[in-house]
Amino acid sequence: ERPQHYPVNVSPSENVQPQHAGVSSELPQPPTRGLELWSALALAALWIAVISRFGEGNVYAVMGPFACAVCALCFALRRGQLLRAFRSDTRGVLAGLALGVVMTVLTYPAFQLAVMIVPSLDAQVQSLYHGARSTTLPKALAWTMPVILAEELLFRGILPAALTQLTSARNAFALAVLVYAVAQLGSGSFIVALLALVCGSVWTVLRVRTQSLLPALIAHAIWTPTTIFLYPVT
Repeated sequence: ERPQHYPVNVSPSENVQPQHAGVSSELPQPPTRGLELWSALALAALWIAVISRFGEGNVYAVMGPFACAVCALCFALRRGQLLRAFRSDTRGVLAGLALGVVMTVLTYPAFQLAVMIVPSLDAQVQSLYHGARSTTLPKALAWTMPVILAEELLFRGILPAALTQLTSARNAFALAVLVYAVAQLGSGSFIVALLALVCGSVWTVLRVRTQSLLPALIAHAIWTPTTIFLYPVT
C-alpha cells in the first residue's frame, strides 16, 4: 500500500489526492512551494543566529522583533491556511490547557530527579536563568509571547507543511521537531536543545492529534512563561 501525503493544514478526511511514487517527483512544483520551503529553512537558520545572542545583554530586544518578522512572513506565505489551522473545537482548547498545566507541574519533580542524577545540572540551569533575566519581567513576558507564536507558526506550521514536498506528513513533522531542537542550539546550551526536543515533540503530537495550531500554542504559552519567569525550577 502506498502512503498518502497530506498537507499539514488539511485533515486526512478532506478530499486530498494521494501522491504516487514515480509521479509526484516528475511533476514540476509550483514556484511558491519551492519558495515556501527555502523560506522556512532560511528562517530556521536565522533563528540559530539570532538566539546566539542569548547571554549577551538583552536578548529580547533582538529576539522579539525577529519573532514578529517571522510571524509576518509566515502569514505572508500561508495566510489563509494558517488562519484555518488556528480553528479548534472546545475539546482541542481544553486539551491545550490541560497539557500546559500537566507539563508545567511535572517539570519541577522532573528537574529535581535530573539534578539527583546529574548534580552539575543545577548550576547550568541557574546560568540559563541568569541569561533569561536580561530585562524587566514585564518586557520579557511581552516579548516572549510573539516568540512563542513564531515558534508555533514556523516549526509546527510552515516548516512541516513545506517539508511535505519531500516526504510524508509524519516524517515532515518529525523533521520539523529535529530542526526546532537544532535551532535552539544557537543558545549555546544542550539543555535548551534537549528541552526543545522533548517539549517540541509533545506539542507536535498535540498539533497533529487536534489538527489545529491553537492547542499547542496554548500549552506552549502556559509552560514557557511559568517555568522560565514566574516560577523558576531553581
